[in-house]
Amino acid sequence: MFRFESVAAGYFLLLAIAAARAPVPPHRAARGAATAIAAAILVVAASQTLSGDARLWLGLLYLVLGYWIPSMLTAFTGETRFERWLRQHDMVWRSYMRPPSPIAAVILELAYLGCYVVVPAAFVTVWTYAARDQVDRFWVAVLLAGFACYVTLPWLVSRPPRMFDDLRSPQRGVASFNTSVLRTVSHQFNTFPSGHVAVATAVALTVLPVSIGAGVLFGIIAVGIALGAAAGRYHYGIDVLAGALVGVAAAIVA
Repeated sequence: MFRFESVAAGYFLLLAIAAARAPVPPHRAARGAATAIAAAILVVAASQTLSGDARLWLGLLYLVLGYWIPSMLTAFTGETRFERWLRQHDMVWRSYMRPPSPIAAVILELAYLGCYVVVPAAFVTVWTYAARDQVDRFWVAVLLAGFACYVTLPWLVSRPPRMFDDLRSPQRGVASFNTSVLRTVSHQFNTFPSGHVAVATAVALTVLPVSIGAGVLFGIIAVGIALGAAAGRYHYGIDVLAGALVGVAAAIVA
């Protein structure tokens, strides 16, 4: 098995075990555990039946599965103490910052859209210019970064700050488009730390040894995603900071 396959299989088995302690009804916990076990079996089966080149393309699937399965073990019953703490923390740091200008806000919203393309684009870059072991390292960093953020979801439940802003004022333009995309492709919970920031940071740091130019470009994209996540109220400020630290740690471990 590649190292990233071991990471994915271990993560899914961990979710299956953790489902017994998830704060959801037993039938939901059983469904989540079964899905996690099925995902682990998929990883092992693919590692034994597919060619090495084909398996390297499955990292994105494992990342997506790793994002969605914890939401099956998550229940929202109202504002939690953790969410209240996040909001209070956000109010403090935002009181020291000016809101972005209309042009800057649009730029940051566009930058945040990069979170949807940064992983496949970086994978193609590494796939094209690096050896197989470096592609494996890329996926190890990306999966570790993403999984570390997703696994906390059932126990650290919160909603994105934008959901509170949406109640007060309608969104327009790129912000409205971003929100509509999130309604389609996300589970509507806030991941702590920010998975988007963590993954983008890990991507930039693992592409850098392969291509300095591409690494710098993905680093700029990662910074844009982080700033857009905070400015656009897609994540709390502490989510973004913690996500960046997780991304760095994942790249170092990989």
